[in-house]
Parts: sequence; structure tokens; C-alpha cells
Amino acid sequence: MAVAKNPKIFRLLERLLDGRITKIVPEYDLESEEGYSYPEIDALLETPSKETIKILNELYKEGILKRKFYDKIFLCKECGSSKIKISPQCPMCKSLNISKGQAIEHLECGYVDLEEKFRTERGLVCPKCGKELKQIGVDYSRVGTLYKCEDCKEDFSEPVNTLRCMKCGALFPQEEAIEKNIYSYTLNEAMRNKILLQVKPKRLIENILKGEGYEVQSSVSVVGQSGVKHELDIYAVKKSDSSERKVIVGLSGAKGEVPPEEVLKLFAKATDIGANETILVAIPKASKETKFFADHYGIKCIEASELEQAQTELEKRDKTEPIKKVTRNVYR
Repeated sequence: MAVAKNPKIFRLLERLLDGRITKIVPEYDLESEEGYSYPEIDALLETPSKETIKILNELYKEGILKRKFYDKIFLCKECGSSKIKISPQCPMCKSLNISKGQAIEHLECGYVDLEEKFRTERGLVCPKCGKELKQIGVDYSRVGTLYKCEDCKEDFSEPVNTLRCMKCGALFPQEEAIEKNIYSYTLNEAMRNKILLQVKPKRLIENILKGEGYEVQSSVSVVGQSGVKHELDIYAVKKSDSSERKVIVGLSGAKGEVPPEEVLKLFAKATDIGANETILVAIPKASKETKFFADHYGIKCIEASELEQAQTELEKRDKTEPIKKVTRNVYR
């Protein structure tokens, strides 16, 4: 399941369960190749847009989310980019050098052309017969939009709409573009109880910290000293008359071994927030480099194939062990 592969998805599930997020709506994004993104969920999961879209689709397939059609976008048939534009062509010679304007018909001689072709210093004059056009409905009429090819000089009522990819330069008919539906998502209420069971192991970790006297928040945003907002899986604070102790727990999952980058990201958060204790739960296990960096930065690394196993390791940790000081400042 998507949740098993990426325990950070708990952040999303919990906010859907408690109503902090009621609807996940896409935004058009010209900077991304996909042409749209879910920026709120990108920030929450700390994933690039492409990965976020994949996760939401997996959660829909698993029945956790419901989706609703939101819009349709068109992609380049050659490279799949969303950065495409309409390039109208002349239907006769395929030239892109065409003009568009309001057309006028001289009622007496039947000549039809763009209005700008009739305009002179004397007013409207027919380019064909040279007669002055004074009164609409008597001398002339407006016949709607007309296109004119500046290369072959042909007139036509509608151009052929082709699409040009602004990334690879491909030019192709509109009907050959790749069509892609984009969706908004909501929680599938029929799955609420099942989701609660998935979240339960994380609750066990939270209860351990609560039992130690901490006030615990799950899947919460915390603003650090730098002003940056950090997404935390578990944030626990214990206050006394003279001090305050902060613990943050990060959940990281991987198909094989959790990479060291997860330690660096968690350390940066802990430093900015001023955490006294930092714990990384690596599912199913941490790489050798990850363990090295965790030890170097004073982070407790707990390996667990399932979150339930993390409970035992968390209870066994030395809560009196002094926090290792690291001289490196990640904001320099």
C-alpha cells in the first residue's frame, strides 16, 4: 500500500481524518512539466509534484480517496510536456502568417475583406470598385470574423488549429495531442475505520511520549527560528516552571534502506526548532550511512519493519542521555 511505502502519508491521512484538509484541489502550474500540481500536499509530504500526483492516484486506487473530474489538459504528443500553445494555420498553404479581423461586405459589388482594407483617409472605401461606403445596412454589412493568409492571400472563416510544443518545438494537429484528466480529491468516508487502524501504530508512539509527560501533536506544522514552516510527524513538548523540552519524531520509509538525506532534513528541522531530542523511525531499516549521520548529529535512529516495532525501541531509549552538540550550523 502507498502508506506502507511512505509513512509520511500519515500526515495527509490525519489531516483528512480530523478535517484540517477537506478537499485536495489542483492548481495550474506552468513551471512543472505536468502543467498542474497540488502545492499544499507537496509541502505536507515533502515530495516533488510528480511524486505527489502518483501518491494521490495510488490512494485513490486503494479506495482511501475519492476523486472528481476537475479539468482536462493537453500534452505534447512527442515529449509529453504541458508547455504547448495554439498555432493557427492557413488551411490552404499551412502558413502561420495569418491575420484576423472583422469582415465587411460591399453590398453593391459583393466584395468582402477585412475592415482595415476598406479604411482610408476619406473613411470606408471599397478596394475593388472604389465607391465610398457611408451607411451600414445600405452600403455595406459586417459579416463577422475573417482570416486572411498573408502568404497565399486566401480568405477563410476558420484557421486550422495546430499545437506547438514550446519545449521540443513539435508542431501537430490538436486532435493528436495527449489528453489528460486532472482531479480533485476528498476522503472516502467508507474507509475511515480502516484508515484509523493504519494510523493506530503511530498513536502508540505518541502515547509513549504522553506517558512521559509530553504534550504531543501529530502531523503538525511548526515555524522555526528562521521563520521557515516545518512539517513534523510528531512534535512533543514538556514544560516545567524553569524549562521546556522538545522532542521531534520523523517517520521515513523506503523500499529498501532509508537514505541519509532523511537524517539531514530532520536535523535541519530540529536545529531550527530547537529540539532537545530527535528521533528518526526508519522503515524497514536505515542504511549504514544513515546510521552514521544519525549518530554524528545526535539523532536516535530506530529501525522497524512495522511501526508497532518502533514502540518497543522507543520505550528502551535512554531518556537521560545528554544531547550531542553539533557545531555545524545548517543555516550558514
